Amino acid sequence: MSIEVLADGLGFTEGPALLPDGRVALTSISHGCVYVVDPTGGPLEKIATGGGANGLAVAPDGTMYVAQNGGIFGGSGPAEPGVQVIQNGRAEYLATGMQAPNDLVMRPDGHIWVTDTRAEIDFFKPQQDKQGWVWSVEVGSGAKQLVLDDGPVFINGLGFTPDDRQLLVTTTCGSQLWNYPITQDGGVHAAAGGVLHTFESGWSDGMAVCPDGALWVALTGGHRLDLIGATGTRLDSVALADGSLPTNVCLGRRPGELLVTASFHQALLRVSLEPR
Repeated sequence: MSIEVLADGLGFTEGPALLPDGRVALTSISHGCVYVVDPTGGPLEKIATGGGANGLAVAPDGTMYVAQNGGIFGGSGPAEPGVQVIQNGRAEYLATGMQAPNDLVMRPDGHIWVTDTRAEIDFFKPQQDKQGWVWSVEVGSGAKQLVLDDGPVFINGLGFTPDDRQLLVTTTCGSQLWNYPITQDGGVHAAAGGVLHTFESGWSDGMAVCPDGALWVALTGGHRLDLIGATGTRLDSVALADGSLPTNVCLGRRPGELLVTASFHQALLRVSLEPR
């Protein structure tokens, strides 16, 4: 295994995503922007979003979508919470009317699903009345629907199983991974949701789902990545440098390659593993 720094000095980093041309986009909550990093050493690109650019998703055509948290969690300043779309180097709003969007991911049906923490939540004394929300946003019109209104407190990362039948979400305060069945009409069967895995010594944040259904989860306080199998068993773990505070992870272009945002080190890391 090897770990290398692809870029640093990026502020409180979040949401890495691979672009079609091989570059890596990520957000900076504290700098209020999206950075685009060229792993081959090309120039760094910066796209202003304002507020607190949190999660990031990339469409097949390279269009970027940002979960704008409104400027909380150390954001660059106040902004309207919602989902922003970046095209031609400019950030505009696709959807608003949310409280504190955190992370987002695209589904094949042309919708973006977004976790909403609803507030800046204290890790140690979470507000139990702020149940986590998940929104579905249609990328063409920006029309949104609240598909989950009673999720775990401090809902954070999300993803879908490869068969698109289960929604996976992390909760940071409880350090848990939850799963929810997706209904035939594109909603969530909330009552059938439950805890798939409870993490030890770390706060679960963003995730990346592998083609075989296992998923890598960033553990901020644990300064590591855990690999969780489809049945909830921990399969592997990757230790990062102390104090790295990883917030999110995505799969790279090569087998065994992970791209990780190390927020306290203000960096984007590339982790190269032996292929499983």
